Amino acid sequence: MEENTLIWLTKTVTYVTLFYASFIVAKLFFKFKNRKIDIENELTIKDNVAFAVTATGYFIATLIIFVGVLHGESHGLIKDVILILFYSFFGNLLLILSSIINEKIVFGKKFRFYKEIIRDENLGTGFMEAANFIGAGLIVYGAISGRNINFFPDQREMGHYLSDFLSLLFFWLLGQVILYIFLKVYRKFVKYDFVKEIQKDNNAVGIVYASIFIAVSFLYSFASRGDIESWEVALEDIAYHLGLAIVLLPLSRIFVEKIILPKSNLTDEIVHQEIPNKGAALIEAFAYIGSAVIISYCM
Repeated sequence: MEENTLIWLTKTVTYVTLFYASFIVAKLFFKFKNRKIDIENELTIKDNVAFAVTATGYFIATLIIFVGVLHGESHGLIKDVILILFYSFFGNLLLILSSIINEKIVFGKKFRFYKEIIRDENLGTGFMEAANFIGAGLIVYGAISGRNINFFPDQREMGHYLSDFLSLLFFWLLGQVILYIFLKVYRKFVKYDFVKEIQKDNNAVGIVYASIFIAVSFLYSFASRGDIESWEVALEDIAYHLGLAIVLLPLSRIFVEKIILPKSNLTDEIVHQEIPNKGAALIEAFAYIGSAVIISYCM
């Protein structure tokens, strides 16, 4: 076997093994987050789909974070292993903190995720919580997929690692603020109270909310990814992406509605029916996520 092939095989096996290790770490964090819940009972005895969606969203987020570490510059196998293990641990911590912020600040004290997902098995809430995890994973991905300016040049390589870590904290915190603002704007834009609709088990509204969360997170992640050579340029790039999003996401919804459902109204289909139309919600979700992808790759 050639030396290059052996090196490639060693790295591949190592990274795959590290993914399994990071998955175990993710399970421990998820179990801690849901320590009052019998996870296996919810998934296999009760067949709680809402909780299954939530769990799937969490593990997708951990996969996104893992890929974010691999996407960045390689520092050699040993250092890569250390970075993967570190960001697997700290990334999971940020996922849980993002979930707490979403539950306590975005939705407020009157909305209880535990009650909606575990007691009521509210699938719409499951979609929202899964989207919250995936969105947080995308934000972390953008922050760790490149190198930052070294704030501590005297510390050389260690200064770079510390700068990258501080950059992650900054972009994660900024991402939470941006998501909060976008969701506040969205609540003003729509003509219904989406929290009350979710509490009424309107799964269609949950799909729409989840798509907005993922669309904005994707835009933010795309704008913040890669190496940072100038903080001014990096923040301007984020502002351009999100500025376009504020304008184009609602316009895309209207455009898709008029093209695909010219004789119908998406809001009526999603909210003002006895049985909310989840198919219409998926169409609206496509409008938001599709717009985010187009904006990102056209800039």
